[in-house]
Amino acid sequence: MRKILLLIMLLFAIIFAKAQTTRQITGTVTDKATGETVIGASILVKGTATGTQTNVDGKFKLTIANNQNVVLVFRYIGYATQEVSVGNRTVVNVSLVNESKELNEVVAVGFATVKRRDLTGSVSSVTAKQLKDIPVNSAAEALAGRLAGVQVTKSEGSPDADIKIRVRGGGSITQDNSPLYIIDGVQVENGLTGLSPQDIESIDVLKDAASTAIYGARGANGVVIITTKGGREQKTAVSYNGFVGVATLARELAVLNPYDFVVYQWERNRFASDSTTNFIPDYGATWAGLNTYQSIPFVDWQQRALGRHAFQQSHNISVTGGTKATQFNISFTNNEQQGTVVNSDYGRNLLNFKFDHTASDKFRIGLGVRYNNTVVHGAGTSNSGSATYNGLRNSVKYRPFDLPGQGADSFDPNYLAETLAAGNNVGILNPIVNSAAQFRENTTTVLDLNGYINYTINKYLQFKTTLGLDYNLQKQNAFDDIITFNARLNGSGQPILTLANLNNNTLDLSNVLSFSNASFKPKHHDISVLFGNEFYNQNVNGLSSTYKLFPIGVTSTDAINQPNLGTLAVSNPVPTVYENHLVSFFTRVNYTFDKKYLAQFTLRADGSSKFADGNRWGYFPSGSVAWKVSDESFMQNFRALSNIKLRLSYGTSGNNRISDYLYQTAFAANTLYPLNKNTSNIGFSSSSLANPDLKWETTVSKNIGLDFGILNDRIQVSIDAYRNTTKDLLLNASIPTSSGYQTQYQNIGRTSNQGIETQLNATVLQFKDFSWTANFNIAYNENKIVALASGQNSFLQSSGYGVSGTPADFIVQVGQPVGEAYGYVSDGFYTTSDFDYDPTSKKYTLKAGANYVDPSKIIGTPFPGMTKFKLINPNPTLNANGNPVLSTADQTVLGNTVPKFTGGLNQQFTYKGFDLSFFINFQAGGKVFNANAIEFTNGYTSNTNLLASAANRWKTIDANGAQVENTGTATGIAPDQLAALNANATQPVPITGPAQYYMASKFLESSSFIRLNNLTLGYSFSNNLLKRIKVSKLRVYATGNNIGIITGYTGYDPEANTRRATSLTPGVDYAAYPRAKTYIFGVNLSL
Repeated sequence: MRKILLLIMLLFAIIFAKAQTTRQITGTVTDKATGETVIGASILVKGTATGTQTNVDGKFKLTIANNQNVVLVFRYIGYATQEVSVGNRTVVNVSLVNESKELNEVVAVGFATVKRRDLTGSVSSVTAKQLKDIPVNSAAEALAGRLAGVQVTKSEGSPDADIKIRVRGGGSITQDNSPLYIIDGVQVENGLTGLSPQDIESIDVLKDAASTAIYGARGANGVVIITTKGGREQKTAVSYNGFVGVATLARELAVLNPYDFVVYQWERNRFASDSTTNFIPDYGATWAGLNTYQSIPFVDWQQRALGRHAFQQSHNISVTGGTKATQFNISFTNNEQQGTVVNSDYGRNLLNFKFDHTASDKFRIGLGVRYNNTVVHGAGTSNSGSATYNGLRNSVKYRPFDLPGQGADSFDPNYLAETLAAGNNVGILNPIVNSAAQFRENTTTVLDLNGYINYTINKYLQFKTTLGLDYNLQKQNAFDDIITFNARLNGSGQPILTLANLNNNTLDLSNVLSFSNASFKPKHHDISVLFGNEFYNQNVNGLSSTYKLFPIGVTSTDAINQPNLGTLAVSNPVPTVYENHLVSFFTRVNYTFDKKYLAQFTLRADGSSKFADGNRWGYFPSGSVAWKVSDESFMQNFRALSNIKLRLSYGTSGNNRISDYLYQTAFAANTLYPLNKNTSNIGFSSSSLANPDLKWETTVSKNIGLDFGILNDRIQVSIDAYRNTTKDLLLNASIPTSSGYQTQYQNIGRTSNQGIETQLNATVLQFKDFSWTANFNIAYNENKIVALASGQNSFLQSSGYGVSGTPADFIVQVGQPVGEAYGYVSDGFYTTSDFDYDPTSKKYTLKAGANYVDPSKIIGTPFPGMTKFKLINPNPTLNANGNPVLSTADQTVLGNTVPKFTGGLNQQFTYKGFDLSFFINFQAGGKVFNANAIEFTNGYTSNTNLLASAANRWKTIDANGAQVENTGTATGIAPDQLAALNANATQPVPITGPAQYYMASKFLESSSFIRLNNLTLGYSFSNNLLKRIKVSKLRVYATGNNIGIITGYTGYDPEANTRRATSLTPGVDYAAYPRAKTYIFGVNLSL
C-alpha cells in the first residue's frame, strides 16, 4: 500500500513539474486584407517538430515550452510566412499577408518591365525554374507545350533539327511567320538556336498587338523576349550543371520478314515487266526453294542505320557574384551529342558573359558577350528536294537479309540497278554505305556583342541607349561520292562537292527616354511615358561553289582541301548579297488611376529599305486597358475569386520579313546561251517582275483577357480570346503575259486567326517537407484565308516530296485554313463483285453502270485487288459502258494538317530532399500527311521491301506460288475462287503504275497525341552534410525525354514537318530523321 501511495505522489509531482515547464497557446489566424479566418494554416514551433493546424474556424491550440524565447512560424499557401515571438502571452492572433509570387513576377514587355499583376496585354512566360527540369540542348525544344498560344514544332529528330515557333497561328501565307527575337534588349535573328537553356533566366512571349506594336514592322508574328542570367550581389559562387545520357530509336516501322519479302517478289515478278529477268538469279527458280528464307535471319536495317545507341553529354560551368555596385556572370557550355542515325553528330561550345556596373547614382552600364560555335556532321535522312535525294527509304525498303558474302557495309551494284529499273531515280542503296558516301559538315559561328548605358537624369527621367552587334557565319561542306544519287544525276557519275558560306551580320541601336512619377508616390495617378528610336541594319553576303568531275577515289577531305582537283560547275560560284535597313521612332504611355484602372497606348513608325519611296513608312498604333475588378469596394465581400482583372486591347503591327529588292528589277546569272560556237556563255535574266507599289503586311489584333485567382491565388488562371486579321498579304497574282511574266508579287491577300487560350498555375499543396505545383495550358486556334488575288478563289500547291509528275497535294482556298490536304478519297480496293467475268477468256471487265467507277485515266485498267478512289465530281464523264470516269476533278479537300488544339501539363513535387517532375504535351484536331506510307507500300521499285501491312494484301498467286491473276491483262481464275483466296485481304495490290505517289485520304492520319515529354527524379543532399565538404548545393537526378506517346499515327512520329520550303504545306512526314527517346543522369553542383 505504501508503495502505491509513493507512486501516486511521484506521478503528481511529475505532472506539477511538467505544468511548470509548459503552457498552452491559443489563437486565431486571419487574412489581413479580408479579415476572414484561414483554415488549415500550419503553426510550427521554430527549431522543433512541434506544430499544429488551424481548424474550420481558423483557431488553434498548441502546447509550448514555458519560456519567453519561443517563436511560432505561421505558413499557408499563397501567404507570406510569418514568425511571431510568443513572449509571455497565452493568446496569439496573427493576420497573414497575401503574397502571390506569380503576380509579382517581373515581365519584359519591350524596352521596359512590369509586374504581371499590372499587365494590360497578353504575355506568356517561362522562367529558369521551369527550365531546370528539362536537360536538353535546345532552348527552343524546351518550350514545346509550355506556353499557351505558342506552337513549337520540331521538324524531325536530328540533333540540329529546325524548330518552328508560331505565335497564334501566323498570318502570312507566302512570307516568314517566325516571331521576332529580343535577347537582353537586342534584336537577333533566330535567337534561340545560339542559347543554352542553362543560361536563360526568363522567356516572355508577347502575343497581342498591344504588346507587340512597340516593335512595329517586325512584331506581327509575336515577339520572344529572352533575358539571360546575370550576376547578383553575393559572394562569388561557382556552379556546375552536367549530364550524360544515351538516345535510342523511339519507334520502328514493321516491315516484311525475309520469307514474306521473297514471296512478294515472286508474286510481283509475275506481273511487273521490270523484274522478269532478276528474280531467278536473286532468289531461285522454284517456289519450294523459297522455304529456305523462313529460317534466314531477319536484318533490321532500321536498327543498323537509324538505331544507334547514341551517347550525349553536356557540361555547363558558371561563375556568378558581385557587390552592390558590380555584378557579373560568366558561363561556358559544351554539348556533344551523337545522332541515332549513323555518321551523324552534333557539337557545340557556348560562352556567355554578362556584366553590370553602377558607376554612380546617375550612371549604370552593362556589357554582354555571347559566343557560339556549332558543328554538325551527317546527311541525316531528309532533304528539301524530291524523293530521289531523300534517304529514309533505304533503311525501310532495303532487302531484309544479307546475301552470302555481304554484310552491313556491302555495296551491291546489281541490287541498285534492279531497284532503279522503274525509273525516276528512286532506287535503293545500302543505307550504311549511302551514309558513308555523303559527307556533310555544317559549321555555325556566332558572336553577339551588346552593351547599354543608363543615365538617371533626375528622379523622374532616365535615358538608356543599347547597342547590339550580331556576327553569324555559316559554312557548309557537302561531298557526295560516286554511288550517291546527287553524284549520279548532277556530277556525271563522279564525285561532286559544294562549298558554301554565308555571313549574316546585324546591328541594332536603340535609344529610350523614359519618364515616371513613381518617385512622387502618387495616390491616384501613376504615369509613365517613354520615347525612343531604333536603327536596325542587316548585311548578308555569301558564296556557294559546286565542283564536279573529281577523280574517282578522291576522299572528302582531299576534295574539300583541294577543290581544284575537280572542275567548277557552270554558273558557279553563286553569290548571295543583300542588305536592308530599318529606322524607327516609337512612344508608349502608361496611365493608372487609383491603382485599379490601367491604360496603355503605343505608336511606332518604321521606315524600311525593303520598300520603294512612298511606301517605306508604316505606322503601327495600339491601345489596351485593364480593370482590377477585385479592388472595387463592391467586391470586398466576394471571396470566391481574387485578383480579378479584365483586359481589352486593340492594335496593329507589321511584317517586313520579306525578301529584299522585290520592288526592284534584279538580275541573276541563271541563263546559258550560245555565242561564237560556245554554248556555255553565262547570261543574266530577271526571274520576276518588280513591283514598286509593295507595302507592309499588316496584322490587326483584338484581344480580351481575364485573369483571376482561386483559393487566395493558390490557383491562378489567365484566359485570352483573340482575333487577328492580316491584310495586304504578298501573293503572286496573275498578270498579262505581254509583260514577259506570268505572275507578280502584289499586296492582295488577307487571312484571319482567332482562338482562345487558357493558362493555369497552381500551388496544389505546400507544407514544410512537401510541395506540389502544377502548370497547365491549352490553346485553340482557327485559321482562315479570307482573300486571295482578285478573281482567284484557290490555287494548288505541291509539297514536292514525290517523283516527277506527282500531282499537287495541298490547296490554298478562300474560306479555308492553310494546310488543306488535297487528293483522292480512298475507297478500299476493287473486288470480283465489281466485274463481269468471261470464263472463256478469263477476262475481268468492269461492270457497266454508274455504280462502277472507271479508274483508267488516273490509275490504269481496273482489275480485282486494284486500289479504289471515290467519285467526287457530280458531273463526271461517262465511258461507252456508262461508267463514270475518275478524273482530276475527283480530287477534294481531305483534311487539315495544322492542329487546332495544343497544350501541356507540368507537375512538380518535392519531399524533403527529393524532387519529381513530369511534363506532358499534346495536340489534337489536325492531320499529318504520312507520305512515307505512300512510298513504303507501293510496288513501284523492284526487289524492295514493304511495310508489314502488305502481308495482308490482295494476292495474285495461290498457296503453291501459281499465278491466279494477271493484273496487267485483268485476267484470272474464276471469281468465287479468287474471292475465296482473298477473303481476308485488307490491303490492295501494291501500285506499280503512275498513281504510286498520289495523295489519298488513307495516307492522311490523325496527328493527335499525348506525349510524356519529360520525367525527372532528383535528390538534393542536405545542407548539414554539404557544409562539411564546403559545398553549397548538390543535386543528382535522372531524366527520361520523349519516354512515351499515345497516338493513333502509324508512322514514326505525328509531330513532323519536313516540307518547309513553303508554309503552305505543313504537317508532311516524309523521310524525317526519326525521333529518339533519351535517358539521362545529371548533376547540379554549387560551391
